[in-house]
Amino acid sequence: MHWHRLALVAGLVTILVWGAWQLREHGPGGVPFLPGCHFRRWTGLDCPGCGMTRATAASLNGRFLEAFALNPLGMILLPLALVGLLPETYNWVSKKPIRWQLRPGIKTTRLIVISIFVFWFVRNLPWWPLRAGME
Repeated sequence: MHWHRLALVAGLVTILVWGAWQLREHGPGGVPFLPGCHFRRWTGLDCPGCGMTRATAASLNGRFLEAFALNPLGMILLPLALVGLLPETYNWVSKKPIRWQLRPGIKTTRLIVISIFVFWFVRNLPWWPLRAGME
């Protein structure tokens, strides 16, 4: 066990839990350290992550349908990223490989990247229902 790595992970988890609590209790508008989307501010277009802060706040408060409406792709990819990150973090801290890991191959990685770009394009079409809640 690498104690300095464990301490780093524990510190990061503490910060993330505190941030999630702030977001859950105060909502995206009540958390002063959230900068908003610079891409949207500069271009007027939504990025693939637009709505994720509000979607995360909604899901932390149990409003999963609202969260999915705000950013469907993010609500699918975020849990998958967490499932993939947990074993990797364990391996990094303990230096002991575990049997089960989420290791997407190159085809899966390409599919995810292409899906993000398609989602980015489609959500900026003016008639697309994914714009719900983004105005």
